[in-house]
Amino acid sequence: MTPSIRRQLAIILLPSIAIIWVAAAVLSYIDAREETVKLLDAQLSQTGKVLLAMSMHELVEQQLLAEDNRAFTEIVAKNLWQDNLSHESKLAFQVWLHQETLTLRSENAPTIQMSSKSQGFDEIYLSGDKWRVFATSTIDNSITVQVGVHSDLERSFGNSIIRKILFPMIASLPVLAFFIIIGVNRSMFPLKRIAQELNQRKVNDLSPIDQYKTPTEARPVTTAINHLFTHMKTAFDTERRFTSDAAHELRTPLAALKTHAEIALQASNNPVEQQKALRQVVQGVNRATRLVEQLLTLARLDPETGLTNIRRFDLFIAAENVLSNEAMIAIDKNIEISLSGTRGKFVSGNPDAIAVLMRNLIDNAIRYTPEGGEVQVIISRKDDTVILTVADSGPGIPEEERSKVFNRFYRSLGTKESGSGLGLSIVTRISDLHHLEIKLDTSKMGGLQVNVLFTAKDFDTVGTVVDKNNS
Repeated sequence: MTPSIRRQLAIILLPSIAIIWVAAAVLSYIDAREETVKLLDAQLSQTGKVLLAMSMHELVEQQLLAEDNRAFTEIVAKNLWQDNLSHESKLAFQVWLHQETLTLRSENAPTIQMSSKSQGFDEIYLSGDKWRVFATSTIDNSITVQVGVHSDLERSFGNSIIRKILFPMIASLPVLAFFIIIGVNRSMFPLKRIAQELNQRKVNDLSPIDQYKTPTEARPVTTAINHLFTHMKTAFDTERRFTSDAAHELRTPLAALKTHAEIALQASNNPVEQQKALRQVVQGVNRATRLVEQLLTLARLDPETGLTNIRRFDLFIAAENVLSNEAMIAIDKNIEISLSGTRGKFVSGNPDAIAVLMRNLIDNAIRYTPEGGEVQVIISRKDDTVILTVADSGPGIPEEERSKVFNRFYRSLGTKESGSGLGLSIVTRISDLHHLEIKLDTSKMGGLQVNVLFTAKDFDTVGTVVDKNNS
């Protein structure tokens, strides 16, 4: 089942409120029953004392008039509660003289004493029914008044309390549930508004969501969405820039390939010209292949995905492997290439990415060094810093242009070598991912010298700090 905040809130709120209300009603009922018993006892006590006072007055008059010592006549009181006949049978009283003679009673009172007590409350059963009786007497016990109430009257008061307290609360629960559901639905409106806003957006609209009217509880979600939009916009901008750059850079070599291919077709009767044109086609394919490889390498390094496969490796051995692949290019140009240093220069990072960095530096040095020149690769260490140095005897780069050569597709004016201007851009990207420092200088041979510094701080960032004794 799909989780629903609305359903969960309803499941939590409605039963909780119902349970709390029922518990409150039960507690109120118990408390009201106790108060009802106290109230009925107070009324019985007050009624008994009033009857005792009135009986004393009436009996005194009878004694004064009873000159012939005639017996007292029992008086039966009927229909005393005309305004509430339903409760009349639930109340009873007796007035006794000397605990022996019944002088006054209600119609439903028995002819025998309701209680054996002359003072206080008592629980009795009359004809199988439970009664609560209050008895009070004069000091000499000459007159005793007993007032009783049937247990049904107490229960009827309790039922009345239930009807007046519990029933309204239960009846109001559906109304409360209705307003709770409305409140929960209204609370979901901001999320619906955000969803509608996102549904109505165009594919390329990655502007942040307006959080002015967003509830505090929903802001972490909108903040995360805005953060995602920012990353997506960066990725899309990078992709668009790469597509534009690739289209721009591939246009020229592809046009050249087409031109040389057309020349080769037209020179079918001239084998020399045809072979020359075909060689130009091969060279153009090689240049286009290298350009595509560099573009793809740069594209893989552009997304902000960080580095993977981080491990500790020997930089000198990595340089040996790269030089073994680049040696044939140097031999073709009659360039002397050398590697100096010793093994044991350990750094941490992505070995493949560092190999791409070294290959681009060495390839650039070989490409821009004239025939018969020299390229030196040096792996050294100074304190906590491992240094990769690539120096050549080429024309070098003027100091005023050194800050620009790391830009994409930038090539120094006047250079005769073909290229895309992506080599140092790739080097810069890899060094940024590894937090390396790159310094450009003039080599001892008069050409360019590139120093790449792997410091202990950089090792902490991308991997394990190398052992200082491991040099």
